[in-house]
Amino acid sequence: MDLERVSRRYLELNEEARRELIDGILEIILSSPNTDLVPDEVGWSISNKFRSGELYDLDGFKLILEAANSCEPTKLEKFLEEEMK
Repeated sequence: MDLERVSRRYLELNEEARRELIDGILEIILSSPNTDLVPDEVGWSISNKFRSGELYDLDGFKLILEAANSCEPTKLEKFLEEEMK
């Protein structure tokens, strides 16, 4: 996964599309049996971003990507290929 390319594409999306994309990635994370592979500091950072209302900014997106890539890299890549055509 090319994080730079995905991040650039994310910034091109409107706010609604960003929210839908992050919600889809969160669904991958939350339905994963491998969430124990997500580093604790990433989980806490996501929680803090959510509580502060900053989950949908670029840093929040990168944290969500990191978490999903830790627990479900194949599902994440497939999802991004489909959603970010």
